[in-house]
Amino acid sequence: MSYNNHEFPRYMRTAGKITVVTALAGLLVFVMAFVFDFGSKELSKVSAQTATTTLTVLNTPPSFVIDAYEVTESSTSTPTNSGDAIVWSALGGDSNGAPYFLLICSTNASPTANAAADIFSLGTAAPACGGGVQWGVSTATVSNTLATVSTTTTEAAPFAEVNTWFAWVCDDDPSNPRCNTVPVQGYSATNSSPFHVNSRPVLNNFANNGPVDPAGVLTFFSTSSDPDIVGGEDSIYLVVCQTNTDYNPVTNTCDSNFLASTTITVLSDASATFTLPAIIRDDTYPAYGYIVDSHGHEASANPLQANFDVNNVAPTVLSAEVELYGVGGVGTDLTLSVPAGETPGSVLNFTIHDANSCLTAASTTDEIAGFTALVYRTDIGTTTCNGTGANYNPNNCYDSAVATTTWNLSCTATSTCASPTQDYMDYSCTFPLWFVADPTDSGTPAAQDATTWSAAISGIDDDGASSTIVATAAPVELISYLSINILATEIVYGGIEPGNDTGTLIATSTIVNEGNTGIDQEIQGESMCGTFTPATECPVSATSTIPESEQKFGTSTLFAYAGPEALTLSSSTAQELEINVNQTSATSTQLTKDTYWGIAVPITITLAGNYTGLNTFVGKIAEPADW
Repeated sequence: MSYNNHEFPRYMRTAGKITVVTALAGLLVFVMAFVFDFGSKELSKVSAQTATTTLTVLNTPPSFVIDAYEVTESSTSTPTNSGDAIVWSALGGDSNGAPYFLLICSTNASPTANAAADIFSLGTAAPACGGGVQWGVSTATVSNTLATVSTTTTEAAPFAEVNTWFAWVCDDDPSNPRCNTVPVQGYSATNSSPFHVNSRPVLNNFANNGPVDPAGVLTFFSTSSDPDIVGGEDSIYLVVCQTNTDYNPVTNTCDSNFLASTTITVLSDASATFTLPAIIRDDTYPAYGYIVDSHGHEASANPLQANFDVNNVAPTVLSAEVELYGVGGVGTDLTLSVPAGETPGSVLNFTIHDANSCLTAASTTDEIAGFTALVYRTDIGTTTCNGTGANYNPNNCYDSAVATTTWNLSCTATSTCASPTQDYMDYSCTFPLWFVADPTDSGTPAAQDATTWSAAISGIDDDGASSTIVATAAPVELISYLSINILATEIVYGGIEPGNDTGTLIATSTIVNEGNTGIDQEIQGESMCGTFTPATECPVSATSTIPESEQKFGTSTLFAYAGPEALTLSSSTAQELEINVNQTSATSTQLTKDTYWGIAVPITITLAGNYTGLNTFVGKIAEPADW
């Protein structure tokens, strides 16, 4: 009923909905009836009698203009997550213009409408459900405006997975409070009773299969399930974040630190995989697991932490990134130039990679801590020339494991480690080769001619892990180096009378092999006289010059001066002597051989005294079989 406090006096005059006009009309009828009766009975002289009429018009209940409905659908497919509110709305109207309440109950038992204390207190006495659970009651709502009521769901009683609801509209008339007679349960399939409460999934454990290598697949596991059964279990999925502060419950993912999530439909024990970056430091990394169901509801235990470890892996070397060349520059063969010593300046460049980055986890030291470098005759291989230093050999195996006093390999890093995502360091080295290093070019013994020289590298990280030894993809030749020395600077014949010779080859010269080949020698010489200097040849004189052809030489002191084995010295034509000095193998002791000499003093020589001449020795690479 409509109660306007400002019109209270008039409200009193119209109580029971009987107006003054109605009362006057009744009186007029009474008078007319009286007059009529008076006329017919000649107005009997009796006193007038009256009767007052009364009527109470009862309060009528409000009614639904728009049936109550779920503001957001709560159904099997779109349940209300526990902890969220379910909201109902309805539009009710009261014929008396009185305020009304929207009441939501779990049963259809008639509710109790409660009366306000008086007309001044309308909208203060909310109704109550007649039985079951009262899901909610709205505040007093002005007639013909929208009423709204909500309740926050939980996973405890009285809430179940499926919850029936019935809606009434009621007023709180002071005299006769009323509710509509027939409850409603929504007006369409998407907003009608019952409402569904989605329970949180359950997360009991979170783990992973680490440690794994860089670029490996890390699997995160969970012990998880979903308690809902209506319409079948909800599917669940695992979300893994790097922090426990980045998870977004609106998007159900990690905004900035996402690692992995389940990619297939599962009902329990959700898992997820994460492919590690190809370059990642060996360390322990945080991981936080979140279980979420198909309706975006998170487990109460979220997040659980299960850190994962990245393995330390050994460095790697690529054969194409190992470069060996000589002093002539990129692409040149190895050469020697220092007789009986070490030739510096050969070059070895290489790159070492490490999937754990070039920086350690602390970012204070290099992950790539060192290397083993080998330069060797290719057929020797890295099984023998193996980085231990035990098989160092100046002929064919140079190993960085030996002291720099033995092999002075000098290396410099030519790159810097700029970030944790960089996986390499570049190095450039120079090194010497001893004069005894085996040549491999054409004309060498078959075993050497068939091979080359290689370089190989093994990288070492800060944990001591080393790569396999990787050889260059481009081996080079080591060029033959012919170098000789004559040990004594004089060939001494002693004293001989004219007309006589030495009989056999009695004087000696000693050739020293200071290169890396087998050697023979070619010899030619000048005449001898008392005035000879390298700049002034002897004059042609039968009495004071001994022609060079009077000198003979050979490989044995047993050769007779006049015998066929002795070769005659010439000033114009070098004579080759097959002396066959083998290739020197020791750096401290060069191989040598003697050449034996004899001389005849012509009978025509009349000038006595000391005679001097000059013989020239030229080394020649010996035939391969004579090395």
